[in-house]
Amino acid sequence: MNIDDKKLLAFLVPQLRDYGGKVEIDTDLWVLFAVKMGDHEANELASRLLAGARFASSSGPSEDDRWMLYYVTAAVRAEAVHWLDELSKITSGQIRPISPAQRSLIHDLASSGMPHRVAKNLTEQHARGEMSAGSVQEPEVIRSLLDRMQSREPLFYSALQTLLNNHLIDMIVLLQQLIAEDLSLEDEIVAGTLSRDPFLRTGQIAASDIRSVLIRFHVISPLDQRTNTTITNPYQAYMEIVREGGKIIASIGGITTALPRESFVDAIRSTRRDLYLGSEFSKIDTQVPWMRDEIASSFRFIKQRLESRRDLSAMDGLYMLERAVED
Repeated sequence: MNIDDKKLLAFLVPQLRDYGGKVEIDTDLWVLFAVKMGDHEANELASRLLAGARFASSSGPSEDDRWMLYYVTAAVRAEAVHWLDELSKITSGQIRPISPAQRSLIHDLASSGMPHRVAKNLTEQHARGEMSAGSVQEPEVIRSLLDRMQSREPLFYSALQTLLNNHLIDMIVLLQQLIAEDLSLEDEIVAGTLSRDPFLRTGQIAASDIRSVLIRFHVISPLDQRTNTTITNPYQAYMEIVREGGKIIASIGGITTALPRESFVDAIRSTRRDLYLGSEFSKIDTQVPWMRDEIASSFRFIKQRLESRRDLSAMDGLYMLERAVED
């Protein structure tokens, strides 16, 4: 579907604000869009969007015949709300939201008897581009995972190792949830002699790898091996972002410059949007049609920073950079 992004966002933003599956017009019927009868262009756009959706929808006039209402039943409401949110986020280059099914899977992590398999499922979806880095970010879920590790269950060490290595756990939330007992347990397990039991040995190796990840992100201080109380944003430390108020201090081509935070985030989202459309990061430069003067310097710095992090996918790197400068 070839729809101009600016027109699409101009339509979606007010619809999401005022309707977007939040208004019930009858028992179990929820409005996604409400468009004035005489606005033929907007009605055509609404119809085209819903024609390509994965769920069933209906439409009909309001009681006063002033509006055309596009609505769904309660059975598909959650899916429709996610579809609309995802469409808006992708069009504007924002971070892809998780779906209801993905949220349910994430919630299953801490209660699953096979958490390593749930983690593997999530990482496979991440590898296919179906979910963003940092998708595991609900504090209760992360705290539950850490609590299960306190029970010395090797499968939970393996699950956390998998999620961390694939950047699916949001490191800011993880830092906020860590307590001294978590690191003391890590110290004890890592310092111990490797078990002859392959099941227990797997947990010990995973614990060591988890500690290495936490050190790389400065969640654990490389100096004293304890929780790093000098930082609040592991992504800022890991991506080596220097921020002074509303400015990002960047060295571009050997010249230090202060980039406005708004332009930096704009450049991240413009780049991400292009990746959503199928572009290769290596082929994006300051000559692409969507590049604007006000984001060109920020893009050069982003390109420079991600090219120095070859271990990261472009999408994962953009997530980290955006989280690194969040207020």
